[in-house]
Amino acid sequence: METLLIILQTENTIRSWLTENWLIEIINKGGWYIMYPLLFFSIISLGIIIERIYRYVTVPNEDKAQKILDELADLLNRYGSVEPLVQWCEKNKGVFGYVFLQVLKRFNFLVVEKRPILDMRNELLDTGDEAAEEYFEEFLPIVNTIASVATLIGLLGTILGMIMSFDEIAKGGKGDPAVVAGGISVALITTAGGLIVAIPSVIGYSFLKRRAMKLVKYIEPFTNHFVNLILKDLARFSTYKEMLKTAYRDGVLNKEEEEFLKQKRIELNISDEEGKKLEEEVLKSLGYK
Repeated sequence: METLLIILQTENTIRSWLTENWLIEIINKGGWYIMYPLLFFSIISLGIIIERIYRYVTVPNEDKAQKILDELADLLNRYGSVEPLVQWCEKNKGVFGYVFLQVLKRFNFLVVEKRPILDMRNELLDTGDEAAEEYFEEFLPIVNTIASVATLIGLLGTILGMIMSFDEIAKGGKGDPAVVAGGISVALITTAGGLIVAIPSVIGYSFLKRRAMKLVKYIEPFTNHFVNLILKDLARFSTYKEMLKTAYRDGVLNKEEEEFLKQKRIELNISDEEGKKLEEEVLKSLGYK
């Protein structure tokens, strides 16, 4: 019996909250077909703004970023391949993991294409900048769209409210002032609702957009260092090994591929002796003698 009373009291409390709550009352007065979409958009916009702020705040500082680069350099020195770097990036979901993973994916693609080292460097830097921009500006277009759509939805509600008012005037001549005022009230509520959603969204988008641009510039030197790391400084052998794997995919070299590899050894400052050793390692890994 006591449980039943508690359930009834809870139901009455919920029903009372739904009928007497000022926010629900305003939403119902403005029309569910206008106000509930605005409420839905406001929740999405607020959620994205909070998520973006959290993501921006958690960007590693310069000391942490340098430690990450040192860790990646150590992996590269230890294994002489970019595969451990790919695994590290896949496990770490921060900005550096995301940006460096895109750079490594592009790197492998460019190796297969046999691009010149200078072209590879330029494309990898562009890839890093694009990845950083994508990481920081993710979901921001949604906030910008919500700001525009919320205003239009509020305007739609205004038009519908005015139509209601003029319709009552048309039915009764001069019209009932109370009914006409009700239509105008609906029009004003939806306009206010649209602006309440749109204004914070516009401010949030503008702030986050500027912050994202600054963070992209902040990440750029670290991306530059990472690209140099995998192309020249510590990954000369790794880069050449990837090119050897592509050249030896069928087990033999033709004259054109031999000239290509010779040119790459010059670009990467790899001696013939070092190149021969790397060639033996690659052939062994591919199962060729």
